[in-house]
Amino acid sequence: MNERRGIPPLGWNEILFSLKTLLAAGLALWIAFRLGLSRPYWSVVTVYVVAQPLAGAVTSKALYRLMGTLTGAAVTLIIVPALVNAPELLALGMAAWVGGCLAISLLDRSPRSYFFMLAGYTAAIIGFTNLADPTTLFDIASSRATEISLGIVCATVVSRLVLPRHAGPTLAERMEGWLGDAAEWAGDALSPVADDGAIRRGAKRLAADMAGMTGLISSLPYDTSALRHAREQLGLLELRMTALIPLLLGVADRLEALRGLPGGIPETLPRLLAGVVDWMGEGRLGTLRTGRHLRKELRHLAVEFHGRGGWGDLLVRNLCLRLAEVVKVWEDCLILRDAIASGREDVPRRLRLASGSKGWPLPRFDAGLAWTSGFAAFVGILLASAIWLGTGWKDGNTGAQLTAIFCCIFAAFDAPLPLLRLHTGCVAAAAVIAAVYLFGILPWVDGFAALMVVLAPFLFLCGAFMATPAWGFAAFAICANTTLFLALESSFAMDMAMFANGAMAALAGSAIAIVILRLFRSADAEDGARRLLRTLWSDLAGLASSGESWRAHALARRMVDHLGHLAPRLLALPATSRMAGADVLADVRTGLNIADIQRLQRDSLPEMRRLLEELEYHFRARLRDTAVRPGPSLLARVDEAMRVVNDRQSNQPSLGRLLLALTGLRRCLFPYSPGPAFLATAEAVS
Repeated sequence: MNERRGIPPLGWNEILFSLKTLLAAGLALWIAFRLGLSRPYWSVVTVYVVAQPLAGAVTSKALYRLMGTLTGAAVTLIIVPALVNAPELLALGMAAWVGGCLAISLLDRSPRSYFFMLAGYTAAIIGFTNLADPTTLFDIASSRATEISLGIVCATVVSRLVLPRHAGPTLAERMEGWLGDAAEWAGDALSPVADDGAIRRGAKRLAADMAGMTGLISSLPYDTSALRHAREQLGLLELRMTALIPLLLGVADRLEALRGLPGGIPETLPRLLAGVVDWMGEGRLGTLRTGRHLRKELRHLAVEFHGRGGWGDLLVRNLCLRLAEVVKVWEDCLILRDAIASGREDVPRRLRLASGSKGWPLPRFDAGLAWTSGFAAFVGILLASAIWLGTGWKDGNTGAQLTAIFCCIFAAFDAPLPLLRLHTGCVAAAAVIAAVYLFGILPWVDGFAALMVVLAPFLFLCGAFMATPAWGFAAFAICANTTLFLALESSFAMDMAMFANGAMAALAGSAIAIVILRLFRSADAEDGARRLLRTLWSDLAGLASSGESWRAHALARRMVDHLGHLAPRLLALPATSRMAGADVLADVRTGLNIADIQRLQRDSLPEMRRLLEELEYHFRARLRDTAVRPGPSLLARVDEAMRVVNDRQSNQPSLGRLLLALTGLRRCLFPYSPGPAFLATAEAVS
């Protein structure tokens, strides 16, 4: 986000977004003037806060933002009258409210999070406005709530009615591209010639792209495109797409293991592997018959190796059945993609039942960090309030307000300090721009039309660059802070002392936020990667200890979501980092194998219970020390469970799939260990 290699070109999408946002801001400002609101500039700031290129993304959050704004206003009316005569207690209560709301907001990854976020810092905006005259509190609260709500409504209405840019086509295009990339990556994963680096890079890229589509899918019900009714099909397609990644990784791992055995890869496999790659590359629904034929051949080959007792034979059987699952999942992807493209709302019953309604939700934001961020906001607001009340600084309340806002907005970032420092520079730039307007241009302006004429060039440029990835944050920060410094009202009443005080308060709020976040939050990417890895390991420990079985597709989505958020952070780490060597791909596959074991161990064998207990202990130990690696005792538990299941599967054929899950688990945890001692060490026979 901080890399800027020159000014990016502005295309039609950026220009349209800026014009629409400018229209919404002008409409909100005009209505605020007509209603006689005391600080109409808050409506303009709100428009730029909520603006998004996609109409559905704005609408999906609008209701929660409105509810949060009204809740924050209501809380202010409760807290301030009760504590107005004790400013220290009032600051304490307001800080506790904002910190608690922030923590809850970070724990919720749905659009609901905006309700808690707005409820928190709206209370700070209103509550710290005018404590000298509490009799005007209701008027202030209703005015601030109206101004903010007006900005939300104007941004939403303009986004939906004026040349709306729909999420549906964007999502369909990205999913189509993802499927093409997945088919290309399958060529690397299923190649008889190993290229482990390409396989890992491809998996991480696909997982990151998949994680980026989750927000688009969640906003689809609020979209106005034809695809808004295809949410169920898109959700099912997303589940199938995420399942492909760990399945193909498992197949690639078995191929790697077979290459290391004396017999290598059986002669019959390369032809089938090439057939699957070619078939996936075609990507046409009309080739489903080919897919069924490939699955039949793979299962037939798996049966051939079923009665043999070597480690290599077990790997071949495992590979064939996993690859048959890949073919089946790809068939489902083609069926669902065709249904979405043709506008059919029906979903095959088999696909709906396969996904089911029971499954793990997406990973939440790390609970420890959420509450730490909430506590940081609490301390920051108390510090800003202490400076304000202790010095008697007239505009110190603005510093407290902005400290609350900054601590909330920057809390969700892994490394907030670089962004907050950039924001501080943007505040200084905004002060210069606002000074030019206030003392060089606005004194000569008379009337709303003339005001918009002089503001339009600045707002247009800010809006256009807000739509570009490289400059979006800086453009927003300059735009929002300049608007706050201008303090647009129905009559011009700014003087240099008032302006300087406001600018100093904004810089003070930013500086306090920097100090607080530096104290409570690590500034490096390694901390973010470690936190997310700990969340993954906590999930794996819970999965090993849980007696419940989880739907494979739902769990795959959760695991791949972990991978999607971890991948870019791990790739950004230097080679010297302790986290750089973390094998998150193996951890994701481990989770899916543990889930299979939980689901398939119907007889609850003592060996399986001991294995699951050892797995839970291992991942709990990793939570305490990230350097912990699987040890000999865990390997012994895996081999013991495999031996018992292998001995019983002749009388209980259903145990065959359990043996496959144990084989996959062993490969994830101990990829460089030789085969189990109880199996023949002879290579797979072609």
